[in-house]
Amino acid sequence: MTLSSGVRVALVVALMLAPSPLVAASPKAGPLARVAPELQALYEAYLDAQKSGTPLAATDPSIRIADGRVTIDAVAASDVADLRADLVGLGLQHAATAGRIVSGQLPIAAIAAMAALPSLRFARAARAVTHGSPSAGAR
Repeated sequence: MTLSSGVRVALVVALMLAPSPLVAASPKAGPLARVAPELQALYEAYLDAQKSGTPLAATDPSIRIADGRVTIDAVAASDVADLRADLVGLGLQHAATAGRIVSGQLPIAAIAAMAALPSLRFARAARAVTHGSPSAGAR
């Protein structure tokens, strides 16, 4: 079954605005409080790799990382155009908007700067989605 683009946008918006147990269980407050735990962990792993001079090892295969960038979905605090401009200023590539959400590839090094943006309500890593076989849930 293929979803129309309008339905996909509505689903993404609903998921981004819905309360998430991951957000409530976030181990970090303070500067990284407005980014999801997986982005917090990725940023900490990036800092550790920089300190040790070793390559960044992503621990979550569902997070899309390429060339030092992570694919994100960010929710605007108010004006989505302001958030988009702020994120592009931090190096976001392939920026796209849908409703109050800005998606694109952000340098991992810019995660903390993104978290400090007044235009940001919340951000999380865009996850790779896989689809099971049509009969997987049928009994």
